[in-house]
Amino acid sequence: MHLSKASKRGFSGRIAILRHIALTGRTIAGDPVWTIEELDALRLLYPDRQALASILVRRSKIAIQHKARSFGLITPRQIWSEQEVELLRTLYRTSITTAGFVEVFPGRTKQQIWRKAGRLRIRRPRRPLRVTGLPLVDSIRQYAFALGHSMTDMDAWTGAKCYFRSPRYCNWRALTRAVELLGCEPTVSWRDGSADLDQLSSRASRS
Repeated sequence: MHLSKASKRGFSGRIAILRHIALTGRTIAGDPVWTIEELDALRLLYPDRQALASILVRRSKIAIQHKARSFGLITPRQIWSEQEVELLRTLYRTSITTAGFVEVFPGRTKQQIWRKAGRLRIRRPRRPLRVTGLPLVDSIRQYAFALGHSMTDMDAWTGAKCYFRSPRYCNWRALTRAVELLGCEPTVSWRDGSADLDQLSSRASRS
């Protein structure tokens, strides 16, 4: 087989590089050549970066990442197409489930989908609040929800731990703080005003 002058120069240069590595144990750039022990440690411990840093003391973080990528230990980044981004924007504002997202975007994990949505600053629709059956509690929760406040926010602002996230009774202290915070004024309505007043009057006269 006839080789061109360029091919001959290429082979000669490669031989010179290999000879330099064999003699010095370093690449042309001056970096130490990876040993079998280092490569075995990389395969075994990656992605435990702390453990690798303690063992591969001759390697920088960038060098470890580069070698791990060349060995296929790092999943290549998948670039989102414009069509995928637009589809994600549309679907993310619907009630589609996480499993549905994974089916629509095969090859992507739910974490990758969530991270992409976060970078795009798109949000899932807010779920309606569960009705507790406590009229005052439900009224305050719904009003706060309509203003854009989460129940986690309400708990933090009122110091009520997790009360507004899962209320089971009337915590008057937390409710009073919430009313003041939201700028509301509570009102009282009697279910049957005349009957209640008559009963109170009769009880008061008997006592």
